[in-house]
Amino acid sequence: MTVKIGWTPYKRLPDMESMDLIYFEPERLNYYKDSTSYFMKCPAVSNFHKKFFVIKSPFDLELNYDRKQGDVKISEDQKFYDRFVSWRRTEYGEHERPLFSFLFQYMFVADEPVWIETYPAFLHGQPENTQYIPGSFDIYNWFRPIDFSFQIIDDTKPVKIKRGQPLFYMKFTSKKLNENFSMKRIEWTEELSKQSRRTSVQEWIRGLSWKLMLKGNPFRPKKMVK
Repeated sequence: MTVKIGWTPYKRLPDMESMDLIYFEPERLNYYKDSTSYFMKCPAVSNFHKKFFVIKSPFDLELNYDRKQGDVKISEDQKFYDRFVSWRRTEYGEHERPLFSFLFQYMFVADEPVWIETYPAFLHGQPENTQYIPGSFDIYNWFRPIDFSFQIIDDTKPVKIKRGQPLFYMKFTSKKLNENFSMKRIEWTEELSKQSRRTSVQEWIRGLSWKLMLKGNPFRPKKMVK
């Protein structure tokens, strides 16, 4: 059996409709597709790959962080910064690595319990000078976007990404550990937007969203991947 995973670009702002034409479809991890090595015939290897998908950058972007001046500069304009760059300045200590998110966001949903896990792009290599922040949650009960959140390793050097560059991986897991998964593009609807807003309690009561997710979502429509 194959479980369908619905995906759509996350429309955080009303004027982001055109993002549909820019985002890459999540791709199944097939890093060794051109290899003739015998290990590719191993079921353990093939089973590993079939559950992983790749998220690629939709833009070229360079970010420079100046710790002394408390300033951030990017290679695009202020409008781009406001929409796609989040400097999470209150979420790390004075001497810790600075924390940022590039808000090239996706929403994933399933019509049965499925956990999404995000990982750094360990086969392709993480974008230079970044340390990816991984995470995991149930996309059946909880409707929240995922994005490229990272620490800057050396804040005296820029972070540069290219369009089409792998940013991070996703892995899906269900109750059946040998389940197959496929991607289906779904429309961004008012229902999805409403479900997403219900998860935003985490912005004003820390930890509450996780507790609510574990209890289940009584407001969830029966069918989301149509």
